[in-house]
Amino acid sequence: MIFSVGDRIAFAPSVGKNMIDGPQTYFDFKIGMVAASDYESELDGFFTAVIGQCARSVDGKALDVLLKQIRTERQDSELAAWRRLEACLGFDPDSAPDEVIEALIDLEDVAGEDGVEEAAHARPGVAAPRALSEAIDATRQSHVEIDLSLAEELSHDWQLPSYASPWRMAEAAAAELRSIIGVPQGHLDDRVFEDIFKSRWDTLKAATATARHLSYGARISSDSKFKVALQTSKPYDRRFELTRQFADAVWQRNSEFGIVSRSKSDRQRFQRAFANSLLCPFDDLQHILDVNDPTPEAMESAAKRFGVNKSVVRYQLVYKGYLPFENSNEEAEAA
Repeated sequence: MIFSVGDRIAFAPSVGKNMIDGPQTYFDFKIGMVAASDYESELDGFFTAVIGQCARSVDGKALDVLLKQIRTERQDSELAAWRRLEACLGFDPDSAPDEVIEALIDLEDVAGEDGVEEAAHARPGVAAPRALSEAIDATRQSHVEIDLSLAEELSHDWQLPSYASPWRMAEAAAAELRSIIGVPQGHLDDRVFEDIFKSRWDTLKAATATARHLSYGARISSDSKFKVALQTSKPYDRRFELTRQFADAVWQRNSEFGIVSRSKSDRQRFQRAFANSLLCPFDDLQHILDVNDPTPEAMESAAKRFGVNKSVVRYQLVYKGYLPFENSNEEAEAA
């Protein structure tokens, strides 16, 4: 499979042998990623070469017409944005209902173009505008307010290659934040959490989850702070969700709107990886857990020590190669 994950293109190959009888067998290839701009330029070069060789063939003219149409769409910013939304929603070109696209575009005044595309990833299909409207309403009705100004202090100078995965960027960002707040290792207690968000933890912990039954949570700018519609209620889940909101402010600087969803976009993957790394740093984890033999009981104990869900401990071990991926979705998350 070749598919988009935002600004990158993923390759998830499975090569099978021809079998007459019995189950099909597959070779195990790791998922690869390349920058979308590089992928696009290579495709352009390939098609140019094909046209040069096949201009007079039966299908040469048809291919040339198709490529000219693609170039025209790229040069028209409004049409290109329309096509991107169609793709985010899971529709083929010209297949998405006009009213759905137009309804999403109308919400750009609140959510911004990036926020609308992220919302389309999170809730694809014709229900996307309704899901985004509900999230905006829930955020405005929320009494949870957090200060994310600390996110602006991160330098983003993490000395990583241009093709670094969101997971590696998130790990570096989390380490930088810990350096800034003066807690390079260990559990982040409630007092530190209050300092990060400039809000009392008791207030954050007790707040109503106004997005509990919605497709995703969201934040929206309110004066110098952000109002947040939360989905979780348990303290360790809420810590994780709030940390993802902070991560989103790191990823999308100066954004007045953002969502926290289960989608596989790079923006959401960065959020999840940042929360994993900030709340449960692997360097600390390996000092209290035998990473070569992580028993369920030991993982549960480590999770309690860091104040996180057991799944956070497991994900750290998976991404560091000490536990296997359970499925291709997990592998794609770490790529």
